[in-house]
Amino acid sequence: ADERGALMNQKRSIFGALKWIMFNYIFLGILILIGLFIALAPDLLGDVIPRHGTVGKLLTSLNERKIEDSQHTVMTVPDYVRRVVTIGESTVDIMGAIGGEPYIVATDGSPYSSSTHINGRVELTVDSIKSYEPDVVVAPDSTPPSLVSSLRAAGIPVFVYTKKDSFNDIILATKTIGEIFKDKDPEREFIVSRRNVKKLVEPHEKDKKPVIALYNSSHGVYRSGIVRDMIEQVHGIDGAGNLVITESGKDINMLSDVWWYRDHKTTVDMNQSMGTKADLIRINPDVIFVPTRFIDKLPDYKQDIDAIMNDPDLQNVTAVKKGYVYPVQELFVMSYSWKAFMAMEQMAKWLYGPSTYEGIVKYKSEP
Repeated sequence: ADERGALMNQKRSIFGALKWIMFNYIFLGILILIGLFIALAPDLLGDVIPRHGTVGKLLTSLNERKIEDSQHTVMTVPDYVRRVVTIGESTVDIMGAIGGEPYIVATDGSPYSSSTHINGRVELTVDSIKSYEPDVVVAPDSTPPSLVSSLRAAGIPVFVYTKKDSFNDIILATKTIGEIFKDKDPEREFIVSRRNVKKLVEPHEKDKKPVIALYNSSHGVYRSGIVRDMIEQVHGIDGAGNLVITESGKDINMLSDVWWYRDHKTTVDMNQSMGTKADLIRINPDVIFVPTRFIDKLPDYKQDIDAIMNDPDLQNVTAVKKGYVYPVQELFVMSYSWKAFMAMEQMAKWLYGPSTYEGIVKYKSEP
């Protein structure tokens, strides 16, 4: 009897041990199945998988997906893109509209947004860019094709977007780049600015449109498609729109204007396409917006205003005589990104918003 009892106890002990071993294996198997399901089919769960935080980043970085750039090049990137190198100043600002700024590990130039923090600087070489281990490089179509092909040959995905000289193309570029981060609402920044401008402009839609020019005495008259878009959306006439733009300056034999340039060129180099003071005098604008370091360089911007208001050559210009000379953020104007829409909003506020700046006469339309 004692031997049978001992044998039964021994069997119970072995069975108990096997039970716990089997339980651990079953539990481990369940965990493995869950892990495999998440790893192999994350799209089935949609937004259930967190894409932010340590766990979310770890899970989604283990997966890959295919994206297509503006040149219809298909590339493979991590499901959760965490490291981006940008090429071109405007690229940084475009990334800001889609929440991509935190993932920029390096860029090749300064962004037009002074508030943007840049972690690193790269030279336009494969070795320099590769040293930052980017998940993807984002670059405009003005980037040298040899660099793009060399980067891709080195195993680095390069997402090329089209950069053109209009508001609509800025929006399109932002939507295209937004695919990298699965941004579902890339137009939100544009919609806000347009809504604010529309609210200010609507009460004045029957007023006579002012002729507007963007002019800085150090640079000249600004001419580009985005400048014309800004002016027209604030119910103005682009005074510089009939100035001919060529790569080497004005050509008196060419009858085309900024629209021709937009159709034939990828973008405008504002520094090379500026009009002159003589052009400004011929335009004789009702309003002058002065691209300057407005806001982030207070009160230094007033020097740029005074340079125009006190210029003896400009005293017969309508805008100067009436005091309709206003600052606008230069960094926004020159950025082919959502920042340009913010510059437009500044213009609308100067023209039609409440007077908030002491000593500057607000524009009043005349019949």
